[in-house]
Amino acid sequence: MHNQYIFTAEVPSNIALIKYWGKRDLALQWPENDSLSMTLDSARTQTSAQIAASGPDMIRRADSQGVVTAYTSGSDKAVRHLAFLRRELGFSAALEITTHNTFPTGCGIASSASGLGALTLAAIAAWTGSASLTELETADFPRERLAYLARMGSGSAGRSLFGGYVTWHAGSSPSAQRIEPLAVDWPLTDIIVLVSRQEKAVGSSAGHLSVRSSPLFLPRLAGLPARMRLVEAALAAHDLPALGNAIEAEALEMHAVMLSSEPRLDYLQPRTSEVLAWLRQQREEHGLAAYFTIDAGPNVHIICAPHTAPEVVRRLNAAFPDLALITDRTGQGPLLYRRPTH
Repeated sequence: MHNQYIFTAEVPSNIALIKYWGKRDLALQWPENDSLSMTLDSARTQTSAQIAASGPDMIRRADSQGVVTAYTSGSDKAVRHLAFLRRELGFSAALEITTHNTFPTGCGIASSASGLGALTLAAIAAWTGSASLTELETADFPRERLAYLARMGSGSAGRSLFGGYVTWHAGSSPSAQRIEPLAVDWPLTDIIVLVSRQEKAVGSSAGHLSVRSSPLFLPRLAGLPARMRLVEAALAAHDLPALGNAIEAEALEMHAVMLSSEPRLDYLQPRTSEVLAWLRQQREEHGLAAYFTIDAGPNVHIICAPHTAPEVVRRLNAAFPDLALITDRTGQGPLLYRRPTH
């Protein structure tokens, strides 16, 4: 019986190099544009699920201090996604779920991507009794279908179900969307500078609603296909300067759209600007081969080659001793396994 086992999914976060900001259809999670991300490794969500003796579903979430909050209903995003999966797939068994992140939640490190991805894998594994991603595929849940289901909870979650570099093609219609990994083998380091651990006052889902009010939005859309080609070519050629210049422009452009939207969205903080100015100076004056990107939050992702990372960390610690760092790297994607309940 499936209730004799606990099914655990570990799904990494991802950092978008080409961002998606804005949705053509909210209900169908249809983005305004293609996006491309790097799957991370150590920044991940671990979610365990088991069949409950009786309903309702119970989700227990531990924060960074180990404080556990339980959810059974209401507006919580995970609760809503679990209800969607049940309706979509026709499973009836109630689930007991525990989940936690290895990194701060809700501050622009794509915690919804890893969280909703892990919930999708763990729940379906528990319902089907699948002990691995291979067994899920045998149960008619190949990676592409899992990515679709995870994307319905959080758009970027679909990208986290693959390793390496991943493209989300918006397609010409909601049903034409597809998420697929690039055939690129290039390990890079992502040093995340934690400017703030606080959850954002305005979440990304709300931010997507105001995107078309920005006068910069349509010009951004027009230029994205060329930038996507540039980033794909830089990844294929292992050309860090070309990649870095493109992703820096991309991050600043997305935040310019946010800042010129109505209502105005200002995720950046003074320390964010300090880190960006410092990195530019280090690159120009000392030849430090490192480049930034920023998601919808204040924290800075510094992308560099693995052999450069120790020097970047050393210099960051000297310049910003009060800011914590997370050193991550290109990851291989999700894990799924099970263990007996006793």
